[in-house]
Amino acid sequence: MERSTLRGHQVVCSAFIEKEGKILIVMCPRFKVWRVPGGRAEHQERLEETLIREMQEETGITFKNFKFLGFGQDQQLQVIKQKETSRLIMYYHVKTNREPVLDPDEAEDHRWVTFEELKNIENKEEGLKDLFKRNPNLTL
Repeated sequence: MERSTLRGHQVVCSAFIEKEGKILIVMCPRFKVWRVPGGRAEHQERLEETLIREMQEETGITFKNFKFLGFGQDQQLQVIKQKETSRLIMYYHVKTNREPVLDPDEAEDHRWVTFEELKNIENKEEGLKDLFKRNPNLTL
């Protein structure tokens, strides 16, 4: 595996989408890990714009109010180019009363879990693990 020549991290915006006290998690079909929905920022896109766009694309959920929670870092293999890239994942919290309409390319399964259940899931994205490690007292 070849390391990418990119300098710095790729920036990703992800959201803890809360409905009735539970958080939406999705199973990533490429990496077979649980994660919260999100995606990469596009060139010249503000983080807030990335968050809103990605939530709409991946879940069909739109919202106006969100809260920044913190960040996590991880490494991810770019499947097509077979290169490892570094990611800086910005995590936000949003609330909804809607059910998601999931993109099957982004989520092969989903669950609603409590925040504590999410912290204890073993098979989760490394960026989430890093967020919880950096912020052991994190609450919503």
